[in-house]
This record gives sequence, structure tokens and C-alpha cells, in this order.
Amino acid sequence: MDSILLKEEALKLSPFERAQLIDALLESLDPAAQEEIDRAWLEESKDRLKAFHAGDIDAVDGEIALTELREKLSQ
Repeated sequence: MDSILLKEEALKLSPFERAQLIDALLESLDPAAQEEIDRAWLEESKDRLKAFHAGDIDAVDGEIALTELREKLSQ
């Protein structure tokens, strides 16, 4: 399959499926690096959850956060 056709088919995927494809492709380049990244994100997630439960940080609605981010990026 040529790369242009592959790209066109990949763009038909849902955002979630495209993200999964991106992860798989990146991991195929250097699996050891991906394991390190995954471990770091796991630790970060645990730290954030602990801070949330302790009342140190507030939850933010995902849709609102993305909307605000898009607005900031478009300025």
C-alpha cells in the first residue's frame, strides 16, 4: 500500500483510533523509550490523583479545558 493511500485511510479513523495508531507507530520506533514514557506518565497520573484526593488541585471539565486551549492557541 503506498503512503498516500495509507495516510488517506488513517485520516478516516476516529480521533481515538488515530491516537492508538500514533502510539503503535511511535512504539515501533523505539519500544524501550516508550516504556520509559509510559512509566513516567503513570507516576504523573498517580501524583495528580493523590493531589486531587488531598484537595490540592481541582478537577477540570475536559471539554472546557480543550475549548480554552484551542482559544489560546488560535490567538
